[in-house]
Amino acid sequence: MVFTKYAANAIIAKARAMYGKRLREKDYQSLLGCSSVGEVMSYLKTHTRYSTVLNNMSERDVHRGQLESVLKRLLIQEFAQLSHYEIATGESFSQYLINRAEVEQLSHFLMLLSSGNADRYVFDLPSHLEAHTKIDLKLLAKAENYDDFLAALEGSKYKRLLSPFKPTDGEAPDVPKIENALYADLYSNLFEIIDKHTSGAEKKGLTDMFSTDIDLKNFVRILRLQKYYQMKPDEIKEHLIPGGSIKDRILDEMCAAGSAKELFAIAAQTSVGKRIAKMEYSYAGEIDRRGRYNYTRRQIRFSTIPTVVMMSYFTLGQTELNNIINIIEGVRYKVDPDTIKKLLIYQ
Repeated sequence: MVFTKYAANAIIAKARAMYGKRLREKDYQSLLGCSSVGEVMSYLKTHTRYSTVLNNMSERDVHRGQLESVLKRLLIQEFAQLSHYEIATGESFSQYLINRAEVEQLSHFLMLLSSGNADRYVFDLPSHLEAHTKIDLKLLAKAENYDDFLAALEGSKYKRLLSPFKPTDGEAPDVPKIENALYADLYSNLFEIIDKHTSGAEKKGLTDMFSTDIDLKNFVRILRLQKYYQMKPDEIKEHLIPGGSIKDRILDEMCAAGSAKELFAIAAQTSVGKRIAKMEYSYAGEIDRRGRYNYTRRQIRFSTIPTVVMMSYFTLGQTELNNIINIIEGVRYKVDPDTIKKLLIYQ
């Protein structure tokens, strides 16, 4: 993708300026000190950049789905501001961001369905996504089984992709395998965009970024499948996202690891494993999110590649959004502030 010098400088400067408005330590301490959802909302309205999208929301009635949708709408608006400097950038990556949001929604619904809580999805309905997706989200919110789920996907590419995973009667969907198919499709399309529209340092920068993302996801997936599902090595490998930078030989060894300690030791031979070894985290499921945060925070500060900086900002924005949701939910259910803080990623 060829940028004019003006467009490149403008994207980088704008992204870093927006990143400068992120929530800081003092903001998180204030939010964690709130005793009600109303107080959290009031702080966000009066002390942060989120005031522009929260002014019309009631502190009394807010729920997770509504809040998440509003905050994601701001993130989409900010991405549009960045891509305005180079139209080709927006055209190339906006569809990826939409597809990523679709994958996240489908994964979330399937987790609820497999746990017998599909009716809860209506509270998480992403209204910001409705205008951009072929998935019938309102029909999805009414789905009670996998057939209903597939009916909501009619007219989208996901109907064909996920039909083969329909479980037999009485069985729960194989969520890890379905997620694997969704993310494999997502990254396959993304790398096609990168191959088609980029070259040189930009291509390498984007490839490294998303290969690292795949490596982190696969590491956590191996860890979980070994610990909670006791899967055999061949079964685990079937559940991994294709691609990434880890060599097949190392992946085979990781899948065959007899313990978490052995898995970490094998992974330490890889670049992503070395990053994980230096990482501070509270629980294993945080590893991929923490790794992605650390990687993109460095890129937004030091990279000179506009698309890398832009996509880094979007990832960091999503991380901050998840922090806010965790605080809202924690305060709502009277969770101890120290426990909530362990779920946050901002340092």
